[in-house]
Amino acid sequence: MWRQCVLKAAAGNPNVKLNPPADNSDILAAERALGIRFPSDLVEMLRQVDGDNYFLLSCRQIVDVNLRLRSVTAWMPLDCLLFVAGNGCGDYFGYPITGDGVKETEIFMWEHEYDNRIFKANGLREAVENYYKDTI
Repeated sequence: MWRQCVLKAAAGNPNVKLNPPADNSDILAAERALGIRFPSDLVEMLRQVDGDNYFLLSCRQIVDVNLRLRSVTAWMPLDCLLFVAGNGCGDYFGYPITGDGVKETEIFMWEHEYDNRIFKANGLREAVENYYKDTI
């Protein structure tokens, strides 16, 4: 499902190159490294496509980006978002993290220039579709 979703949404974009699926052990290690259980749609996506080298981050990139941004002190804390995608210009997209865990039904964009968090989509699939339609 995710492979087809990304390929359809990104049709005509020569920069999109789907990675092979992530191993379950990689996903579990990423969850442990970040101290959070990943949303089911993210896990499903990673099991089918471990990032697309354009918008969607790979399992390894998810860990690297989140740990790096959580350590920066120039902005308000960023540990309230689980970043899973980026626009290549410094802005990242992610799920909000609340006291109850990750909210699977919302994707926010963190705008790095002004440290804004902006609601962008009702879930990861909508974020992918809208990003490649240039409506996000």
